[in-house]
Amino acid sequence: MKFLKPILLLLFFHPGYLTGQPAPRQWATRYGGGNVDIPFSIKMTADGGTITAGYTDSRDGDILPHPQRDYWDLWLLKLDKCGRIEWERSLGGTGYESARDVLPTPDGGYLVLGETNSTDGNVVAGYGGTKDIWLLRFSAAGNLEWQKRYGGTGLDIGNKLLRLEDGNFLIAASSTSNDGQINGNHSTGTYTDAVLLKVDPAGNLLWSRCYGGSKNEELFALELINGTVYASGFTNSTDGDIPPDQKNYDIWLLAVDAGGNKMMSKIYGGSQNDVGYCMTKGADGTLSIAGYTTSTDGDVTGARGAQDYWIINVTLRGKLNWQKTFGGSDAEYAKTIVTDRDSGYLVGGVAYSRDGDCDAARGEGDFWLLKLSPSGTLLWKRHFGGSGNDHLRAMVLDTRKKEYYLAGDADSDDGDFSNGRGDADFAILKMKEPDTAEKDSAVCRLTEFVPVRDTLTDICGYDSVIINYRPVQLSGPFDKLRQSDTVFAGQQITLQAAGNGQIIWNSHPTLSCTDCTDPVASPRETTVYTATNLSPLGCRVSGTFTVVVLTDAVIAIPSGFTPNGDGLNDYFGPLGKVPGFFRLQVYNRNGELIFRSSAPEQRWNGRIRGELQPPGVYIYQVEYTDMLQRTHRQKGTFVLIR
Repeated sequence: MKFLKPILLLLFFHPGYLTGQPAPRQWATRYGGGNVDIPFSIKMTADGGTITAGYTDSRDGDILPHPQRDYWDLWLLKLDKCGRIEWERSLGGTGYESARDVLPTPDGGYLVLGETNSTDGNVVAGYGGTKDIWLLRFSAAGNLEWQKRYGGTGLDIGNKLLRLEDGNFLIAASSTSNDGQINGNHSTGTYTDAVLLKVDPAGNLLWSRCYGGSKNEELFALELINGTVYASGFTNSTDGDIPPDQKNYDIWLLAVDAGGNKMMSKIYGGSQNDVGYCMTKGADGTLSIAGYTTSTDGDVTGARGAQDYWIINVTLRGKLNWQKTFGGSDAEYAKTIVTDRDSGYLVGGVAYSRDGDCDAARGEGDFWLLKLSPSGTLLWKRHFGGSGNDHLRAMVLDTRKKEYYLAGDADSDDGDFSNGRGDADFAILKMKEPDTAEKDSAVCRLTEFVPVRDTLTDICGYDSVIINYRPVQLSGPFDKLRQSDTVFAGQQITLQAAGNGQIIWNSHPTLSCTDCTDPVASPRETTVYTATNLSPLGCRVSGTFTVVVLTDAVIAIPSGFTPNGDGLNDYFGPLGKVPGFFRLQVYNRNGELIFRSSAPEQRWNGRIRGELQPPGVYIYQVEYTDMLQRTHRQKGTFVLIR
């Protein structure tokens, strides 16, 4: 039979979608112009949208032309939750500018970190035209409020921002300078040291420290745990702050205290190149670092090909708990890792292989997303992209809304990204795990119910809630409700019905309505009202409600009561109804007043100030007025039985 739309009563939300598979994709869009546009960071914003930071070489499309754009400019892109552009900003001079990270601030603005080597345009002056660390502050509306430049006469690049517990900010960077605001560099020439800089909310430099050895070091990721800052990246040195057993390029984990003093320096890898690009703190109090490896020895086992995803998990003291490699015969590298809602990990980057773990490849290079359990077991994998080169570089999730945003660059004009602007564009993809819910559906016979699933969409038109309808038997209109009441002549009463269908009352001249659930009745005499619970499937269940109309007060005094908690005769007081004044007084055998009531429903429970009273004979006195306002008094005795 054809299933009609059910009556919905109860709603139960479930915490998950379907285990073992990624959340469904809602949308995937390219943003940019006719040249190259590359993002490096994406964050969620307080208004439910996202902000993405990177660089642009374009002068058209989604990017407002800039008169001094000869090379890259910093590009900031603000989207709403549906992926529509709210505003975009590009800044720079005639040199190179790029944003490497963006961080929403508590007041609704944004800090943007990157690099610049311009000395003209809208870029603040630096150190002799060399590339410097660049920090900019934007308002919530995208207006530039201030900018700062840090570095020396060498090459200085800002990679990562972290908000500290004291309200200040930490910058992870790399530098070849040993002057200006960079001092204590361990390296010489073109080698870089890792640098941490602490700045206040206005961008004023509080301190800077160099870490590393005589060769190359760089820090890409920061985490703050219990007042300790953990920074990860790579190292090529065997001296200075680096353990001497480093073999080539290794993943490097550095821990410092609030003042920047080194607390721990650990390396992980084999005899070839091992690099950590990203890091996340786990729900179990560990750190997971992801990047790539070309090694097949040392800490690395299970290599797949020329270059693999490499994920390691370590304690806060640096002890290696586990390591995993994923990939195929070609090259893969992970650029982003986040801790998921279930304490597992999402790892993203680029895959070039078409075999091994990358057996669902779409093009030359794909967004490649892996889901790992908390112990590193692969749960699922997913390729996104088209036939060209697509690189996943950043990821962010909202655990409460179960929303995931992936950001990278794409030159594919098919597959997931089919609205290309130029050579390579910002490519942003949103995944959302819809809520699942159960709603009751009233049916005539449970055996005839046809299972139905419905989907509700959000304001963007994408699936938001998946509803499964659960059959329940059509109930009566007064199930679990009282089915009678009393009123005095001339009074009204609201009739209450319930049920899991549509309530209809039989027509009666004393009812205020018949197609409402709770009509008002004005009976002139004792009346029986009938209500029916209707199912969309055509069946019905009826019931009656009796309203007794009293022409005067009705009082009956019981001769005793048994307050033993069995729900039967546990209270003493007159039974009945009075139209106006009422007073009950109870006295013990010594003539002491022990209970008083001003309403018939307020009755004595056999206690005084919480203390049980002994069994025996007690005295009552009742006063009340009738319909003609005449006062009636009645006095007598009753027995408390235990």
